[in-house]
Amino acid sequence: MVGIDDDPSRGQIVLVGALAIAFIVLGIVVVFNTSLYAENVDSTGTVSSVNQAEQVRHAGGDSVAGVAYRVNQGEFDSNSTVAAAVNRNTSNFSAVWQSLYAQSQPSAVNASLDGSNSEYGVRVFQSTDDDFRARADAGQENWNLTPSGASPTYSDVGEFDVTLDRGSLDTTRTGAFHLAALGGDGTGNEAWRVVWFVNDSSRLDVYVASGSDPTAPSGWENQTGSQVCNDVSVGTDIEVDMVNGSIDGTSCSFEFTDDLSYVPGENGYAVQFVNGDNATGQYDAHLSQTAFTIGSPVTGGPAPYYSHIVWEASVVVEYDSPTASYTRTVTVPVYNSTR
Repeated sequence: MVGIDDDPSRGQIVLVGALAIAFIVLGIVVVFNTSLYAENVDSTGTVSSVNQAEQVRHAGGDSVAGVAYRVNQGEFDSNSTVAAAVNRNTSNFSAVWQSLYAQSQPSAVNASLDGSNSEYGVRVFQSTDDDFRARADAGQENWNLTPSGASPTYSDVGEFDVTLDRGSLDTTRTGAFHLAALGGDGTGNEAWRVVWFVNDSSRLDVYVASGSDPTAPSGWENQTGSQVCNDVSVGTDIEVDMVNGSIDGTSCSFEFTDDLSYVPGENGYAVQFVNGDNATGQYDAHLSQTAFTIGSPVTGGPAPYYSHIVWEASVVVEYDSPTASYTRTVTVPVYNSTR
């Protein structure tokens, strides 16, 4: 059984850990079979051991990052608690991994998260259906997912999923809920993109505005743009992936941050909710920065909620066989297109 004893969402993370190990074991079997093949065809034990050691290094790093990706769905009030949860899950994975490798030759393998050298981010979320106002901040309908002000925080976006109640959406663009991202165009200019969601007689219309300028003009977050998806057939609840730019998987495609560079001179984007009182649903954004003024505790109180996540995993991989032995530290991003 996956042992996660100190986290407030223990049941959820136990399930997460079990699923993570199930997925990872499938990947390990491929690496294990590859190692057996290399053992059979290589003419020298030394080359075979080096090849297997490299496979262990890559598999260990990717697997621990995969565990972190799934554990990040939980609720954690500090970097240390999420790192501990990852390592509790990783210890189960390492036991399975060791057993698989021991079947091919006498070797020992292990992988663990180096919590002190990993990079952390924040998950900003609303996990129950409600409007999209920042109720933890005096109920603001227009608010910054990535905080602004005198010292704004710009964040990369690893995941950003939104569930919309179709019936809650405005039927005109005048007051429609929309999401706005400020980044760069790669030439030193600021660039922006605004995605609007409009209820069109029980169907969905999506509008996108974009532009660039040395400095974004006042009101850039309310530019109207043009229609990119018309009369999209949707159900009562609409699943929006803002990173991949999709509605219910494949019904509609659009760009948000995908082809934007970072804000010039910064390490991320500025993202805003606009007219949040004209939409109801849930949201879940995984961001690279933790420099947030947390308006609510991890659980309880009004949304948005905040939870610490592992953004980039520093993974210690150990390998020991009769012909090769080493300990390596690899750095692996938790959020990428393959997870």
